[in-house]
Amino acid sequence: MKTLHLVAIAGIMLLGFAHSALSFKKYNQLSAEAFWFFSAGLALVFAGLANGLHYQLQMPVTFRYTLAINVLLVLFTVFLAIKVTAPTTILVAVFSILLCIAVLYNQ
Repeated sequence: MKTLHLVAIAGIMLLGFAHSALSFKKYNQLSAEAFWFFSAGLALVFAGLANGLHYQLQMPVTFRYTLAINVLLVLFTVFLAIKVTAPTTILVAVFSILLCIAVLYNQ
């Protein structure tokens, strides 16, 4: 299960980096939409960092915060994947679910 947790952390962070990097390709100018697109990638990166922190420390406080982050991320990404059925949104939802499952099983 620890390997699954590491794979999910790496996957969500890579998706976040790709999402943020693609904002420069998708938007030619700095607009509100470009900033929102970039910030969505940052949110995925920070979720991955929080999970990595808990993976290393295994403390009750990091578990609670990471679980809250992962549950909110799962809710958002699953509803997004239902509304926008693009492969990327489905992939983000899958990795979010994997993160949540891995954190619960590793506790």
